[in-house]
Amino acid sequence: MVELLKNEKLLLRTKPHPFSFWPYYAFFLYYIVVSAYIILNKEDIIAWFQQSFLSSLGFFGVEVLFVVIWWAILIIPALIVSIIRISWRWLIFYVLVAVVGTYLMHKYGASPMDLYYATIGIAVIGMLLTDLYRRGHEYILTNFRIIATLGFLGMKSRDIFYSRITDVVFEQDFLGKIFDYGTIVPVTASGIGTGEDAAKVAIGVGGARETPVATVGAGVAVEGEKTVTVARGRSAFILYGVPNPEEVRKVILENMAAKEAAPYLERTVELLEELVEKKEEEGEEKK
Repeated sequence: MVELLKNEKLLLRTKPHPFSFWPYYAFFLYYIVVSAYIILNKEDIIAWFQQSFLSSLGFFGVEVLFVVIWWAILIIPALIVSIIRISWRWLIFYVLVAVVGTYLMHKYGASPMDLYYATIGIAVIGMLLTDLYRRGHEYILTNFRIIATLGFLGMKSRDIFYSRITDVVFEQDFLGKIFDYGTIVPVTASGIGTGEDAAKVAIGVGGARETPVATVGAGVAVEGEKTVTVARGRSAFILYGVPNPEEVRKVILENMAAKEAAPYLERTVELLEELVEKKEEEGEEKK
């Protein structure tokens, strides 16, 4: 429960749209579909193996093949997601799953197919946790500020006063246009709400020459990098995938405009009050 300040009024309360976390659902769904495909087509894979040059490895080779396929199914998507999300925890987690799964299979003599069943179970749990994570977000708009909270395995909160916002960035992907949701990033003067994308190019040239005494080598490397500041932030600190984004954006812009004029109005009132006081003092002196 968010405690409002004096004279603060609640204008809007929302959560991320269910489809806004579709990349995470798709990630876990991939593991379910691919693992189920391997389980259902196990006999076909074994038949292919027996007709290949690897057939000399026998039954042990079949088990190794299914374990290698399982490792590839786990690691490759996790690596891609880690690079895209710029977070290695996805890769680390699935490498640990692969290592622990292989160890337990060897220790207890389990079938390689058990690894695929376990993968389906982990993916189902991942989808459920993703939905709980999405539901843990809440975005509250008042006449003073934007309050972004995340109550999942702890509590995170960010308060953004309209007077501190310098820019509002609106993003909407293809599904967002269809199902009417989008992400709004309030950018502050301190740079909160922005990040950097970097592109790097490296070129190297080297060579070696043998002499009667020793082999001598030399190399030259040239490296260049370009960074671009972009609007982005963690879902707990921006308005990620909110329904009716145009309405939410309108509320934010209207309150920003009101706060923009407020300091000038306050200064005008102060000057008028000073002028009235001065006139009153002059009138008393004349009397």
